[in-house]
Amino acid sequence: MTNTLVLNDALVQPKVEISKRTVDLFMLFDCSFSMTGKKIAAANQAMRESVSELQDMAKQHPDVEHRIRCISFSDKALWHIGPDPVEISKLTWRDLSARGCTETGAAVQMLSNTISAGNMPRRGHPPVMVLISDGGNTDGDAYGLAIDQLNKEPWGSRAIRLSIGLGTNYARQQLEKFTNHSEVGVLEARNAVDLARQIRYATLTASLASIQSSSQPGILTKNVALPSAPAPVTNTGSINLQVF
Repeated sequence: MTNTLVLNDALVQPKVEISKRTVDLFMLFDCSFSMTGKKIAAANQAMRESVSELQDMAKQHPDVEHRIRCISFSDKALWHIGPDPVEISKLTWRDLSARGCTETGAAVQMLSNTISAGNMPRRGHPPVMVLISDGGNTDGDAYGLAIDQLNKEPWGSRAIRLSIGLGTNYARQQLEKFTNHSEVGVLEARNAVDLARQIRYATLTASLASIQSSSQPGILTKNVALPSAPAPVTNTGSINLQVF
């Protein structure tokens, strides 16, 4: 009797492993002096909540490897999580602190260097990149040059890039240069409730959209469709919201 290899039998062999596709989340946090107090406290609380939800989402998509890195920037750009990516299931959020200037250009350049050729997985969904700031950069032309470099990187141009402006004095035009979803624009947060909702949208919703956007291994999809962003909260009845 001739032995016949059945495809389904081959797929269930113990030594057969199917490599997971990856979705990478990059967070860029303004940690300048103007972020002290309510802003940085709200940012840390929002990230703790988002990490918990991202971990739940990862359980629902076991075929995807969910990874996170975070750059904080003030007088200079530093790895808060990284440079090696951390699996979201293993992450415990460590609070950010605020001080110094706003070297946004250095942070975007660090991001661009990280996603250059050879530093990203061969099989991956479009990465998600989120820039959060309450003001303009203090490193001159470095920001514009870094954005130009990010746009030239294949992973940078095809990523889901979103920005969140905190308070009322953030540099809208600068944040608009970072995002590549004009239909979403700059996500605004004028209080802790806003910030929690916008970070949730920029991390959880965007990551889910990335996973659902492409089904072919190694194919990076441009212009991933995103659902409408949450509108800023101005009044919640009996709750007295204090703006940043």
